[in-house]
Amino acid sequence: MSEHLTLASRWDAADDIVRFLWLATSRHLPEWVRHPLMAVGVTFAVHEGLGWLRTRFGESPDADLSVQESDSRVR
Repeated sequence: MSEHLTLASRWDAADDIVRFLWLATSRHLPEWVRHPLMAVGVTFAVHEGLGWLRTRFGESPDADLSVQESDSRVR
């Protein structure tokens, strides 16, 4: 690895997200750019939120109830 490698902290990423949201919602951008950016951001937030809720309150994603194993032989 390089000796001059600097890793971003968690707060740098949060700062970048806030700047992106400010840019997406500011009036400096035309509507044809601002609305798709906001739609992508909201879609990403809802997707991540639902995924978190599924893992927090639902079953594990690896559990597949449709497959049932039995000891009987299949011809």
